[in-house]
Amino acid sequence: MGFDKRPKPELGPDGSIYVRAPAKINLFLHVTGRRDDGYHTLESLFVYTKRGDLLRIKPADCLELSVSGPFAHVLEDTDPSKNLVFAAAHKLAAFAGVDCRADIELEKNLPIASGLGGGSADAAAALVGLSRFWNLDISVDDLLSIALELGADVPACLYSESLMARGIGEKITPLTLPWDAGVVIVNPNVAVSTPMIFKGFREYREKRNLPPFDIALRDVRAVTTDINALNLLTSNSLQDAACTICPEIMEVTRFIKQNSQTDFVRMTGSGASVVALYHNKEAANAVASRVREHAPHWWVMADEIAS
Repeated sequence: MGFDKRPKPELGPDGSIYVRAPAKINLFLHVTGRRDDGYHTLESLFVYTKRGDLLRIKPADCLELSVSGPFAHVLEDTDPSKNLVFAAAHKLAAFAGVDCRADIELEKNLPIASGLGGGSADAAAALVGLSRFWNLDISVDDLLSIALELGADVPACLYSESLMARGIGEKITPLTLPWDAGVVIVNPNVAVSTPMIFKGFREYREKRNLPPFDIALRDVRAVTTDINALNLLTSNSLQDAACTICPEIMEVTRFIKQNSQTDFVRMTGSGASVVALYHNKEAANAVASRVREHAPHWWVMADEIAS
């Protein structure tokens, strides 16, 4: 499995390199266990949009990172060295034995802490873009190893194509979906804490005397034959707990179900973004317009799954 299907770095007229960091969507997310180190093990179907954040890389005498775009203000008080893009650049340079020199502009189009893998996708895009920018001869396995050091979702984001992720995200299997779809993503502009959601997941199950974890799927292809099967046979196991912490997730879900013709409406990741699938992008665009009219303060994006 290579990177031939992920968005390629593009060369700008001024010699800059541009790399897209698409939104990550979990079409399902099952929590299958917990390791001794506290990390939960999962099984999840990852798909990616075509739009998302954008990285621009150009020459500099040192490593510089600036943030622009509609969500730049959320990060304006954050030390750039704490950004995963910054960490990705340093880890890659150290591994390859090159000077860590680049001017990186991150155009932040996706909401922060929204379940869309924005930070992980940005880090993955930085690894891919800088590998080309620095003309590195680096293997896929080495790039994946660096990615896993940055975060559980970063290896999957290196591919930006449909795949199954297991373990803590490091066990990746490509999966070709037999259908295309338009997608609407809505975030109520509420950031949620992933550790808090997992804590809520455990408490939610304990209070209802439910099994602590999900049973792993035996046949992934059987549940992905079409959108209806995906809706009936899978779930996001974190959604119930997330709704108790962030009731706006229920509000978004309810509005989409009442105002469009789709059965698949589900939270992605640990929230608070909600995704809905449609037959094509045109249908998704129409629903997105209704959402914007109903709640101008919600963030919404219509796109299609990059299959």
